[in-house]
Amino acid sequence: MSLSKTLLAIALTGAALSAQAGVTYSATSGTTSGVSGVTTITFDDGLLPSGFASYDTTHAIIPVGGYPGESAPPPNDSTRYFSVGVSGGQVSSSSVSFAGNGASYFGYYMGSPDNYNVVTLYSGNTMLLQINGTNMAQAASVLADGNQGHGFYMNFFTNGGTTISRVTFSSSANAFETDNHAFAAAVPEPETYAMLLTGLGLVGFASRRRRPSSEECFY
Repeated sequence: MSLSKTLLAIALTGAALSAQAGVTYSATSGTTSGVSGVTTITFDDGLLPSGFASYDTTHAIIPVGGYPGESAPPPNDSTRYFSVGVSGGQVSSSSVSFAGNGASYFGYYMGSPDNYNVVTLYSGNTMLLQINGTNMAQAASVLADGNQGHGFYMNFFTNGGTTISRVTFSSSANAFETDNHAFAAAVPEPETYAMLLTGLGLVGFASRRRRPSSEECFY
């Protein structure tokens, strides 16, 4: 491999490694996100959003009050909400996808945690994190026993250049109920740009170093 290609490969590899970090999560009290500057989807108009955040199904918005025996709104939630499950016209899995550079933060209010509630976060086709209702309940210091009196807000933060392109909610029973989905659009980190520019600068320098002299051109 030539010097220029080697330097470019090193630069791009460094940029890729900087993007391979992770996602941390926490549970907080309240029905909405405590993170400033986020966009919140309430589902109150009965429509799924489109644009930067788009959902892959129209069968996951539950009317006020829910369906008795199948889904129940999170505590203190008297509006429409989002739910996945196995009956009552629900779907067992639904995803929200983010356009552009993806999201740097995602959160949702949830209630009655059960082990069969699962959320999975992706960056492209790479799974960043998957946790179940037990993990979420532990973050909130409650039991994953389906108690409809338990409600808390889940927060997912990216770090080290990682971005979230898709979040999938799934449930193998009834049901996984959430509301007030919030997100923040990711902005490319300055160090990523700096690393790429440095790599391109090195490649340009190497190209100039390898340019033939006038004597080489004539002889």
